[in-house]
Amino acid sequence: MTYSKIQIHNHLFDLLFLIKSQMKDIVKGIDDGLSPIQIMILIILTEEGELSQAMLVRKMEKNKSQITRLLHELEKKGLIIKEPNKKDGRSFMLKTIDDVKNKVSLFIQHEEKIVLDMLQGIQKSDLQRLDSLLIKMQNNLNNAKKT
Repeated sequence: MTYSKIQIHNHLFDLLFLIKSQMKDIVKGIDDGLSPIQIMILIILTEEGELSQAMLVRKMEKNKSQITRLLHELEKKGLIIKEPNKKDGRSFMLKTIDDVKNKVSLFIQHEEKIVLDMLQGIQKSDLQRLDSLLIKMQNNLNNAKKT
């Protein structure tokens, strides 16, 4: 089977846009007022229990002003709570309200279904090869970003 870089480029971007579109549909179905990145913030806060804004910024690898804006929106919607940091009175700890755990759980279930649908019919050996190729591709991009 022959391949070209253009074909790989097209297939990768078609897949990325398809996944992005399906994820947006899931988010819209769970809560029409949330963006995918806000869902990611809620997932991280649900998994961690609570985090400072600085720790969240590092974990998400986004800029501080973007995260501040997103957190403000989530706080206005009543989905997260800011509490004074008991260890450092100058900062706040962020945590989700209890109802958010249900939204996050529902999102994760739908996300897992997308992955299962995507991998359906692919042999275990091919999945192992795909996994190693995806890791290699991630490493290539991370290394290229550093240079």
